[in-house]
Amino acid sequence: MNIPKLDPSNRSREFDAYSDELRAQVIRGWLFFSKTHRQLDEDVLGLDRNVSKGYQSMGILHFLGLKAAFRGIFQDIPESKAIDVLRTDSQDFSSIIAFLENGESIINIKTLIDDETAEIAKSRKDTSAARYERIANAEKRPKRQRVYSYTYRRNPDIIVEALKRADGFCENCKKPAPFHRASDGTPFLEVHHIKSLSDGGEDTLENVVALCPNCHRKKHYG
Repeated sequence: MNIPKLDPSNRSREFDAYSDELRAQVIRGWLFFSKTHRQLDEDVLGLDRNVSKGYQSMGILHFLGLKAAFRGIFQDIPESKAIDVLRTDSQDFSSIIAFLENGESIINIKTLIDDETAEIAKSRKDTSAARYERIANAEKRPKRQRVYSYTYRRNPDIIVEALKRADGFCENCKKPAPFHRASDGTPFLEVHHIKSLSDGGEDTLENVVALCPNCHRKKHYG
């Protein structure tokens, strides 16, 4: 296997700005999943790809010498085998190997949910007998997976006023809240953004509704 030549840059600003865990995930995404700089900025570093334009991930990778020729070089190759290849190469990949060996695998929680949804859909296409056979041979304790996620700091006044406006009734089905919170006795409704914040929606009273749990789930998954 021909390994490209390392071409490290002297600029360390982006590299210095992030933790070893995030650096390791940027390296993995570049070498093993052929992600673009913009995808890495969004999926790993939690940035708006249209604002950062991939420069943060690019800076991390370029500082280590992992430029365009390295993108996706180990796609579909086990990480352990890739590390062996790097270790036997004449170039010094010790810092990159250290990130791969010591950086715990972390994935975006959305990726985990999407993967699980795809696996469930695949399982539904099998027979019940095939599923029971896999269940019989499966580990009884599920594998732990470290995940990360990003969220928005919502305006508490919007939440309180939306719940006050609903007055204990779901603003979709118009039925009363199914139960009251044990913590303060208020009707249990959830404040939902009509246009999601991740799609550019605003955190305003005009863009939220107070929903019962069933209607809230239907808005997301129905």
